[in-house]
Amino acid sequence: GTVSVYDVVNVRVDREIQVGQNPTAVAANPVRNEVYVVNTGVLNGQGSVAVINAENNSVAGSIAVHKMPVAIALDPDGNTAYVVNSGSNTVSVLDLKAHREVAQIGVGEGPAAARVAPDGKTLVVANRGGNSVTIVDAGTQKVRAVFEGCPGATDIAILPDSSKAFAACGGGHQVMAMQL
Repeated sequence: GTVSVYDVVNVRVDREIQVGQNPTAVAANPVRNEVYVVNTGVLNGQGSVAVINAENNSVAGSIAVHKMPVAIALDPDGNTAYVVNSGSNTVSVLDLKAHREVAQIGVGEGPAAARVAPDGKTLVVANRGGNSVTIVDAGTQKVRAVFEGCPGATDIAILPDSSKAFAACGGGHQVMAMQL
């Protein structure tokens, strides 16, 4: 339930910050001095995202999300985060300025990871349980396409020009390539 802050100059733990139950993922805001920690919570319970003020290493707030959040992806402008809720087959859309959930997007079964394209226009979600990949239009927050045939989809990579995404299909020992 903690995040450790390390003093890399003196090579020691500076402090422990209480963030919530079962922290599983972390992301830094590219424009604001904030860090977001995904807390999976208790089994079959609701999760949360702790907001850490990176200037003074304190918790600035908490954002409620849905069942079993496991991953987080931020858009390039640092205004929006997408939290993958594995237990509810959804992605929570967070307004990072207001520190609140503003929408929920239904994706495939057992989502495990998400990435935002560098141009900020597309969200790609790996659905481990559904053996698929969901492509979401970030502007409208609507599902644009679902690609089946990626057994055990676990991770996503997107080219710097936002033209293609690649999904690791761990259950099929393959990689799926998709035109965005």
